[in-house]
Formats: sequence, C-alpha cells, structure tokens
Amino acid sequence: MRRLLITIAAAAALSGCASARSAGTTQSGPQRGSLVIVGGGSIHPDVNTRFIDLAGGKNARIVVLPTASEQDTFPDNWSGYRVFRNAGVASVSVLHTRDRSVANSEEFANQLRNATGVWIPGGRQWRLVDSYLDTRTMRELHALLARGGVIGGTSAGASIISSYMVRGAVEGNTVMMAPGYERGFGLLRNAAVDQHLLVRNRQEDMLAVIAKHPELIGIGIDEGTAIVVTGDRAEVVGPSRVAFYNATDGGQLPYYFLESGSVFDLAARRVDTGTKLLPGTVVDERNVVVAMNRLFSAMASKDTAAIRRLVHPEMRLFVPGAQGDVPRVRVSGVDAFVRSIAASADILDERPRDPEVRVDGNLATIWTYYDFRTGTTFSHCGFDSFQLARMTDGWQIIGLAYTTRREGCKP
Repeated sequence: MRRLLITIAAAAALSGCASARSAGTTQSGPQRGSLVIVGGGSIHPDVNTRFIDLAGGKNARIVVLPTASEQDTFPDNWSGYRVFRNAGVASVSVLHTRDRSVANSEEFANQLRNATGVWIPGGRQWRLVDSYLDTRTMRELHALLARGGVIGGTSAGASIISSYMVRGAVEGNTVMMAPGYERGFGLLRNAAVDQHLLVRNRQEDMLAVIAKHPELIGIGIDEGTAIVVTGDRAEVVGPSRVAFYNATDGGQLPYYFLESGSVFDLAARRVDTGTKLLPGTVVDERNVVVAMNRLFSAMASKDTAAIRRLVHPEMRLFVPGAQGDVPRVRVSGVDAFVRSIAASADILDERPRDPEVRVDGNLATIWTYYDFRTGTTFSHCGFDSFQLARMTDGWQIIGLAYTTRREGCKP
C-alpha cells in the first residue's frame, strides 16, 4: 500500500511538471536560495567552500541530514562534521529519524527553522523517501530555500533533491526507475539527477529515463564535482564533468558535458557559458585517468604483474633535476621501476590532485600535482606528466616524467 500511494503521488507530480511546462513555467531552480548538488566521491574543496559560503561562512548554522546512511548514531567525532568544523563553522548539528511520524512532528521539523544550510550526505535515497517525503521536515526544507538558505547533497543526497528521483529501488541502486520511489523532494523541479557518473560508467543510464519522461531535463554529475543552482543558473564547479540530457541545444547529441566554470540555463535548457564537450572525448578522458589510478593502486599493493600490464614494455621514466647548476635528466626503464616498487618496505601512496587530461585519437597526456607518502608519513610532492597510448586492451602508459620537492607542497 505504501508503494502504491507513493506511485500515485509520483504520477501526479510528474503530470504537474508537464502542465507547468505547457503553461510556460519552465523554471527548475529555487525562486530564492541555492542548491549545491554533488556527484559523490571525494568532494573538491572548491565545492565545500561554495556550500559553506552560501550558508553564511563561519556564521553558518548547518544541519546535516544523514538518514540515507545505514547508521543511526552520530557521535561528536563523526566524520560528517569534519569539513564544517575545519572551516570554523559556528554551528553544526545532526537531524535524523527513521520514523515518519517523528519527521512529521513540529518538535522535530522546527529544528530546521533557524538553519542557514542543510547538507544531505550519501547512502541510499529510498531511506530519505521513507522518512521524510511529504512530512513537515520536507516542507521546512522548502521553507529554508524560500528564506534564502542553501541545501546541498552528495550521491543519494543529490538525487533526492530533484523532482524525479533515479536509483531509488530498495533492491539495488542499478535500477533507474523504481515504482514507489521515483519522487524526490522537488527542490530542483522538472529534473532528474544522477551521480558517480563517469567513475561508475553511468553516462548512458539517464537516456531511458528521458525517453519515458521527456518533460525532464537530465543531469549526470561525476564524483567530486557539483552544480551550484541559483534560480535557473546551474554553474559547474569541481575537477570533473557534468552531463546534460534533453537540452534544447543538443542537436543530434543524446547528451553533452560541461566542465568547471560553465553555466547551464535550466529554463532555456541550453548552455549559457562554456563549451559543450562530446561524450566520446569525455569518456576517453575518464578512462585515461582510470589507467593512472590503477598504476598508483598497483604501486601501493606492490602488484608488479599489474604494473607491467599497465605500462608499455618500452616505457621510460624521466626525472629532470640538476647537478649543481647543470641541468640533468635521470632516465630509467620498466625493470628498474618495478624493482624499486617491489623493494620498498613501506606502502607507497601516491595521491594525484585535479589531473588535467588531453586526448587526441590514440594519444593522451595527464598533467597532475601529486603528493607522496611512504606508509602514513609524508615524503614529497611534485608534478607528474604521463603519456599514454590507446592499445587493443585499453590505455597503456608509455612515458612518465615527474618532479619532486619537499617545500611548497599543497596542504
């Protein structure tokens, strides 16, 4: 019965979206306030900063709604507090229940009345539906926006923000359209939001949703990246890409991507600022980064067989430096590289940050800052310059040049 009632409500909501469009009201974003919708994973510092600034900076009063997760206790040292406390936010609290009657009570919902921002972490979005849909708590979320606040969410917390909710099935998150769990909080209207897009190879999944519900604009957000929505202006922030489906300026493309700094007009459903990126190019870029990350994982686990599969037999490593005032370049090959990894007594933990990727046909390059740890001890930082070639079984590393230093490393 519960699912039947929600299914009927979802149909009514979708019908309302279509009616609004036919009447010429196509605005998707909030009339006031802002949304910060994140694709999951490790969130880029620029995204966190935007959310905190919109909530009021150090004077913000942020409420975290962690009900999508499995856990029910959130002690003072819970990791969900960390990013806000590290930023010096004055007030951070948790609001959580599994009981709809509690979520519908004035005493519970009123805890949102003084909030300037609400953050909805990841997990499974059906838990948020079961606890909060159509309760006083949900109405207070809308009221927070109406008074100029900000609501942000990542992963499951991103999909629940929109009017149509994908991946809501209790049975598993591979189901895009789940009867009884298709309706989100409606903070972003006439839209469906997917997350973990490129990292989990989900970029084609939204097409079936748009085919069944052509009144919707589809938005797919990769990890670490966000759209910041104010009115009908959706700005891309973060290191990766956001896909837009059912856009009016897509032409023959089923969807296209935008990168950080681009702006999408949700009312006109077209690019306002930025350049459309072709799907094939962006997927290639994602696969190139995957190859690099696999190398770092193989280094950490000392999996020398995996390292040899990931690099070309003739790969060379170049380390520019100097002997006194004379520039020098140290050159080594695959065998020496593999021996050095195998001989290490510690875990070798190399962490890239904000890689810049370029692809032309079968050639790709990556330029990325990195920091390096042996075990848990910081060792050095620098920049990597990878060259890769497309082979029959995927991208293979054909060259790596890197710098090393101990000073001037990023925090």
